[in-house]
Amino acid sequence: MADIDQLPPTRTVLLQLRSDLREAEQGYGLLERKREVLLQELWGLLRQVEQSEKDVRKRFEAAYRALRRARLALGSERVLWSALAPAAYTHYAIELRNVMGVALPQLHLRIEPLPLPYSGWGTSTTLDEARERWLEVGEILGTWTEVVGAVWRLAAELERTQRRVNALKHVLIPRYERAIQRIEAVLEEQERESFMQAKRVKRKRGDEGE
Repeated sequence: MADIDQLPPTRTVLLQLRSDLREAEQGYGLLERKREVLLQELWGLLRQVEQSEKDVRKRFEAAYRALRRARLALGSERVLWSALAPAAYTHYAIELRNVMGVALPQLHLRIEPLPLPYSGWGTSTTLDEARERWLEVGEILGTWTEVVGAVWRLAAELERTQRRVNALKHVLIPRYERAIQRIEAVLEEQERESFMQAKRVKRKRGDEGE
């Protein structure tokens, strides 16, 4: 489309600009609604992130405490060798839920502990506890990853939507309104000029008739 400010002042152009303005205003309304929904969803997820980070921190602290106890009881080398064997199978599936066109991940995570990879001889219950605490860390990280991933996607889409809202509100819609006012003013002036010219012609014909 040509530059709005350079369009010729005709009725056809005026009708097209009015139609384009209505579409721009409708688009602005839809984008504003989308922005509100995304913002509401984002705030909810941010609260979940805050709680999830607290849970993650607690699980890590518990896991590190258990690991320190195991090292004190068995020695770092024995704990290291025990940790080389796999402790669990991880099963996961990712689904997507749609929020105003934004695909948000939903992670389904299941950690299946494996049989103890070491014999009971020469070990300590502290090693079992450390193993359990770190499996719990894996479980909570699944929830944390899901929420944080959703936050990043929503924040990126919210930023794009806000830019489009601002462009419509502060740039495109005002340009349409100015162009319409300009053309309406020109057409009104043309109508007044035509009316005055018609009156002059009529008056002249009346004078000639006398």
